Amino acid sequence: MANETLPLFFSSDGDALAEVLNLQFSTWLASSPARGLRQQGALREESAQIYADMWQAFIAYCAPFDEGTGTRSVCLDPRDALTREDLVQFLAFAAIRPQRQSRTGRLHAELTPRYAWRLLQLIDRVLNHGRETLGLEPVEAPLQLMQEAPYRYANASALTPVPDVLTEAQASALIAHCTAVSKVSEGLGTQWKAIRDRTAVALMLGAGLAPGQVRVLTLDDVAVDGGAEPGVPWRLSVAADGSSAAHQVPIALWAARELRFWLDVRARQGMLQSPWVFPSTTTGKAWSHPACHRAAVAVMEEAGVEGGSPFRLRHTFAVRQLLNGHAEEEVARWMGYADTGPMKRYRHVLAAPAAGIV
Repeated sequence: MANETLPLFFSSDGDALAEVLNLQFSTWLASSPARGLRQQGALREESAQIYADMWQAFIAYCAPFDEGTGTRSVCLDPRDALTREDLVQFLAFAAIRPQRQSRTGRLHAELTPRYAWRLLQLIDRVLNHGRETLGLEPVEAPLQLMQEAPYRYANASALTPVPDVLTEAQASALIAHCTAVSKVSEGLGTQWKAIRDRTAVALMLGAGLAPGQVRVLTLDDVAVDGGAEPGVPWRLSVAADGSSAAHQVPIALWAARELRFWLDVRARQGMLQSPWVFPSTTTGKAWSHPACHRAAVAVMEEAGVEGGSPFRLRHTFAVRQLLNGHAEEEVARWMGYADTGPMKRYRHVLAAPAAGIV
């Protein structure tokens, strides 16, 4: 829709359009399609926020905000018609849009072909979810543009960055750091939060859990009976989320011993009424996603593993299991994947020079 049509709309039309688009996004986010093919659980908080920030960029183009009047005008009403040219202009707008920090605390991603592909995919999913609900014909422009260069293969698995995993030296240093407290006078003199944080990181490396999975782990999810070492947890039940189905995963023995130690400390702190394995307070409050993520990064840095995300630990777990001879199907099941598709990313790591890799 050309800018020349702007005078045809009152400024309040832009406010109404933004409200409708926000509602469409919220409706899609709560739907099964938003949770992927498995349609189980809910999107992780961080993933949902990333989608929300991307959608706000689209709203900013469709209904730009005028700081002078405090209202929005209408540049594009995607409910009416959406053409390839409209989307090309939107991507041009997104490319020059000043970077700002999102509510996740991160800067918006650079508009690479891969990121542009994901913007187009989100527009396609949100708009067509609403149109399907109303029995309307789908808009085809997003998919059409996604099939053109340079976007067509921008999200191909071959272009997925090789997962960042720990070297053998880094893994050894992190394990030594996580297990140091339990070896000294049962952790006396160490704050309980420090023990909690190290144990959480131990499960990320020793059981392949993501930070979001660690923080929602409950006592009922920890299996103790039937393990190789009496009284030591040996398996975890992981709830479904936006990226994985409900699954069970074994725990490396060193990490399992740290978990047993933490559960003893947790009991001494009087947290017996809390269902969470890792509460954020002695009263049993749940651990927030940002706090869990920051704690994991801090533990890694204390061990001399700087840079990167705690997801490096999950990737390292997968690579270690594959190097130990476990089949892709088995490791995929431990990671919560429905098939071995996501395991392809680790083949690049395994095919790389092995020096320094765990």
